[in-house]
Amino acid sequence: MDVASRFAHVVSAFEQSLTSMTQRLQHLTATSEKKETELQELRQAMDALRAQSLQAGIGTGLARQPSSDSVSSLSSACSLEKHDKKKKKGWLRSSFTKAFSRNAKVTKVQCQNEGENERTHSPPPPAPTDAGQEVAELQKQLREKDLVLTDIRLEALSSAHQLESLKDTVMKMRSEMLSLKQNNERLQRMVSGTPNLPTDLTDTRSTSSMDALSDLIPTEEPLPDVETDGKRIAISVYLGQPQSFEKYYIEHYGYDGIGDNATTEISIAHTSIGATTSWGQLDNVVRRAFKQYVARLDPGGGLGLGSDAIASYKLGEAERKPDSGPPDLLPVGYAVGRVTTLHVVLQPVAALAFEALIPKSVAQRLVSLLAEHRRLLLCGAPGTGKTHLATRLAEFHAQSLGRDPAEAVATFNVDNKSGKELRQYLSHLSEQAATGDNSVLPCVVVLDNLHKARPLADTLGSLPRNLPCLLGTMAQSACSATDLQLHHGFRWVLVAPHMEPARGLLGRVLRRRLATLELEQGPQPELAAILGWLPRVWQHLNAFLDTHSSGDVAIGPRLFLSCPLELDAARAWFADVWNYSLAPYLREAAREGLQLYGRRAPWTDPTQFILDTYPWPGAPPQGLTTISAKDVGLETGQAAQADNEGDPLLNMLMRLQEAANYSSPHSNDSDCNSLDSNITHGSNVGTESVS
Repeated sequence: MDVASRFAHVVSAFEQSLTSMTQRLQHLTATSEKKETELQELRQAMDALRAQSLQAGIGTGLARQPSSDSVSSLSSACSLEKHDKKKKKGWLRSSFTKAFSRNAKVTKVQCQNEGENERTHSPPPPAPTDAGQEVAELQKQLREKDLVLTDIRLEALSSAHQLESLKDTVMKMRSEMLSLKQNNERLQRMVSGTPNLPTDLTDTRSTSSMDALSDLIPTEEPLPDVETDGKRIAISVYLGQPQSFEKYYIEHYGYDGIGDNATTEISIAHTSIGATTSWGQLDNVVRRAFKQYVARLDPGGGLGLGSDAIASYKLGEAERKPDSGPPDLLPVGYAVGRVTTLHVVLQPVAALAFEALIPKSVAQRLVSLLAEHRRLLLCGAPGTGKTHLATRLAEFHAQSLGRDPAEAVATFNVDNKSGKELRQYLSHLSEQAATGDNSVLPCVVVLDNLHKARPLADTLGSLPRNLPCLLGTMAQSACSATDLQLHHGFRWVLVAPHMEPARGLLGRVLRRRLATLELEQGPQPELAAILGWLPRVWQHLNAFLDTHSSGDVAIGPRLFLSCPLELDAARAWFADVWNYSLAPYLREAAREGLQLYGRRAPWTDPTQFILDTYPWPGAPPQGLTTISAKDVGLETGQAAQADNEGDPLLNMLMRLQEAANYSSPHSNDSDCNSLDSNITHGSNVGTESVS
């Protein structure tokens, strides 16, 4: 009831504020009417002054002069050369001059037409001095009234502006108060159902009520009032560049809005579009859905994507952009027939970051490096996502040039025997580029696993600058990367598990898969716990390798990406991955590390972390392979290792040897091959495109 009373107080405060605003509105309305009355009185006074001015000029020729309302029309009718100087003076002064001028032609014509009898019966004209003083006094009064009238008009305009602003504020407050009343009614219904429940169910219901309350209270912006009884529409984000969306939409949806195996998009939310839903409300729904989805993929905000990443969205035949006005019809007019999806199109770099699930700043840096240097090399441990990232980056570059990625991106998979074919392929590209016909050339060439082409200097040769962009991937080898940078103009980027873009990739991919599943089937708390546990296991194993071996033998996230989205299947999958892939690799890497660097820390079985944090319900697993100190040879060399730990000079030499081995390709390929070969022995282990 505390929650209901709090919302009742909030509603009461809003009602008081609304009453105050209404009174202020009525006061301004009365003030505006009073100013209109004063304005009318001033107009009547001015008309009376004009009448007095006309009476003062009877018989002096002023009776036939134009009034103040027609001065501008009379001046425009006269020739510019004849009356240029007269228009710069006041109208009263010009009228007075014309009235007492002996040479004025208008006065002569009037005298000739009136006749002698009219002149004899006319009263004698007043003295010029008396008439001039009276006219000057009238002119002074008229100016004062004009100033007062101008001030009143300005104040009336200001009052009208304030009136419109207050009307808008009152409308917003009414809508907010209506929303609060609806939320208050919902809370009262939820609270009214709790007294008859048992104690444990009451606690559960109170928890769910607080969860519902957190959804009701706006955190960043108020929830838009979208009708829930309208047509249900899915909100999907297009996984591509803005310039290719129209072609994609026509090919996959046609003109009736029906999807045809559309796979280059991902659904992020559902909404309902009713008969009264406005475009502003739909804008808020789309922005909020995108922000909530991004926050779910990356709770830490590392992606750097906000609502400003949205370039446009399309609903049926209507396309909505931030810098354009609303379409002719309401959204319900376009959500007709078989249209069931609203497509969100992102900005170019934001689309690359959202599709590849890498931070926007990293995506912008990679795009700039490729566009500026045209030769980029991604170096890192196996399974860190180099091939996936290179493919997405190549497609982005092709689409930014207006090319179709299917035709403009070429991929060459290098192996130990394809060095000659690679040389011939690059030579053929060089000959085609020399002819000047770039339309038949790909704009980006992806050289995957470039470290297998040995020696690199002979394989690549002297690469001309007119070649297409070259985007290579290779295992972590600082010496080869430096050679490519010095002799072939490559810029290389390290892709390591401890830094972006690889560090948060596993968690983002797993959370995206979970979000897609929960959008269709509802919440999956047990599965969410398992998918949240896998990144912790991955980080723990890499920390173990860094302690007992070196950073060259780190494990990439690829092994964990194929986790099944079902509890029992995921349990069996993890057991196979651990027993047939991870445990043998960890044992061999630790044995080699101890032989090269010696014992640097107390031995801890990595299996113990798995057993302590096992997320599946029920009894802990029994069939997981353990890695003891005896398995890595610690028992035989324990005395020698103890002596080494007490010698500072020997420890320093070991660190120097480790640094030298880290900067040279000592056993990188063998480590990669051993892990990959272990992967193939797992019965249920699969791999994805991230490599």
